[in-house]
Amino acid sequence: MSNFREKAILMECLGETLIAIHHPAKSSCSIGVVIVVGGPQYRVGSHRQFLQLARYLSANEVPVLRFDYRGMGDSSGKMLSFELVDDDIRAAVDMLMDLEPDLGSVLLWGLCDAASAALMYAASADRVHGLVLANPFVYTQAGEARTCLKHYYLSRLFGQDFWAKIFSGRFAWGKSLQSIADYLTKAFTHVRNSTDLNRPGFTGDSIS
Repeated sequence: MSNFREKAILMECLGETLIAIHHPAKSSCSIGVVIVVGGPQYRVGSHRQFLQLARYLSANEVPVLRFDYRGMGDSSGKMLSFELVDDDIRAAVDMLMDLEPDLGSVLLWGLCDAASAALMYAASADRVHGLVLANPFVYTQAGEARTCLKHYYLSRLFGQDFWAKIFSGRFAWGKSLQSIADYLTKAFTHVRNSTDLNRPGFTGDSIS
């Protein structure tokens, strides 16, 4: 059973105030967990997992800090994209290690865009020795192209409004064909680059 000794913490990040909850462990531990909560979410139902996870780890002698980065929850500032929150995560890691002086490293836990943010931050963070990434958010132009071709253009073939436009002469052939060609090019480029990755001697320099 958790000791429920959590405490609200205020952290500074580039002139803004971040709200965090510290879940201490009863005894010293060499590694702690920073839970990066991520985008706008209602903190009940399935998203109460953050609180439950923190209390479970704390009860099992692993200290935890969970927090909202700038513009999220009760933290001040303008809402930011997950690509721009390295400073927020760094502030949380600093705070947990200050609160738990016996820590030698931390593990980052993140969901969706927070998982992607944690991954990006950890690439250059020596104190991060592990990641737990739940459903990380990934976007590529090729993925968007394949989704549009499969779920938009294919479904349009079975729509009455599509055929009505064709038979009435109101269908914009040039614009539609150009759009399809652009998506096919993006999808084909992805396939070609994936093949290049398996080519002997390929260094990845041609991948943007």
